[in-house]
Amino acid sequence: MAMVAVRDNGHRTRGPRGKKRYWTVEKNAQIGKPLVKTTLKASNAPSTSKSKASNAPSTSKSKASNAPSTSKSKAFNAPSTLTSKSKPGLNKSASVAAVSSRDEEAVALSLTENNLAGVSNEANEGQLPSVGDSNLRTNSFEIIGRKKSSRRKSYTTLLMERSKFLKQSGEVSEEDNLPNIDNECNQLEVSEYIDEIYQYYWVTEAQNSALGNYMSIQTDITPHMRGILINWLIEVHFKFDLMPETLYLTVSLLDQYLSLVTIQKNDMQLVGLTALLLASKYEDFWHPRVKDLISISAESYTRDQMLGMEKLILRKLKFRLNAPTPYVFMVRFLKAAQSEKKLEHMAFFLIELCLVEYEALAFKPSLLCASAVYVARCTLQITPTWTPLLHKHARYEVSQIRHSIFFLQDCAEMILKLHKCARTGTLKVTYEKYSRPELSGVAAVKPLDRLPL
Repeated sequence: MAMVAVRDNGHRTRGPRGKKRYWTVEKNAQIGKPLVKTTLKASNAPSTSKSKASNAPSTSKSKASNAPSTSKSKAFNAPSTLTSKSKPGLNKSASVAAVSSRDEEAVALSLTENNLAGVSNEANEGQLPSVGDSNLRTNSFEIIGRKKSSRRKSYTTLLMERSKFLKQSGEVSEEDNLPNIDNECNQLEVSEYIDEIYQYYWVTEAQNSALGNYMSIQTDITPHMRGILINWLIEVHFKFDLMPETLYLTVSLLDQYLSLVTIQKNDMQLVGLTALLLASKYEDFWHPRVKDLISISAESYTRDQMLGMEKLILRKLKFRLNAPTPYVFMVRFLKAAQSEKKLEHMAFFLIELCLVEYEALAFKPSLLCASAVYVARCTLQITPTWTPLLHKHARYEVSQIRHSIFFLQDCAEMILKLHKCARTGTLKVTYEKYSRPELSGVAAVKPLDRLPL
């Protein structure tokens, strides 16, 4: 027989004493993890102790000293099973069953609550899991898998699935199959932001009121004076070799300021030069010096006058210099037209003719540019005169350009009229500029008699 002493939270239970073995089962109640210690005392006959665990042998450590040999085994996810074998003819100790059912339930509950911590500690100590550990881990993975499958799908995933479904069902519109006009490899084009940028231009253009009647508040200047000033500013811009967008922003700032402030005709040139100075600071790589602009004006103004006008314009416009100009729409539409240089030069020639004319302010910049591209394609006999790609980016349909919406046809007719008068008009700076070979000499192209029906 053997004596078994079970100690649980300070309570001890004794069994009958024998000569074979001395067992001690100790529970660490503070940490909440069971600790099983087995102490073997050798007797006259050798005996064998086996600790059965699934898929992994137990580890036994022996110390050569007066103390008895000790075999330590830790179990976390499931209670360990100890099996002792003695000599044939000897009965197993019946006192092992003296452990109360209450203590077994407490141990099992503690094991269940700490199964995750046991898996982690087991991995750190390099021990292999038991059968119970493997089953618990498999069940945990199944639960996690079910949770993931039941998660709400993200918005991006839903869009991708919808796109695949539409493509499979053949419901993708023709516009979605049009080629991309942006070069994603060129980081300077910021193609990932281009849609948001132009959406801002379209919204801002719709919010800004037309400036076609601002001359009604002016008492000392006329539309013809405005045309003379802008014709001269085009020449100054060309002489200083400034960027194209600088010219369009100059005219935009000039018109915005004149729509807010009544000025005298003696100050009109000063306002124009200051608008050019501001536009070059905003758009260009460099800006003309103030003294150079004063010398161009035949010393009509002083440095203090120009700097004072610069402050006044900025205050009146509330420092908002990013209004959409015809240039930003023209660049986009020509890219959608997949045009050659000659078409590009012709379209810019027509839109610059519109800058000088006061009546062109009755139309929105996007409408002017769409009509200029349409008239340029008709003039150069490019077919078709309007493409689905142009419709996508210009947001004007072919029927709107030709028949349905007559105000667009009026805009195209106005541009054709300006083209016919460019050779014989008094304000010929734009005509002479686009007669140069580097601009394809498009000013010399004969205008149409009438637009196609």
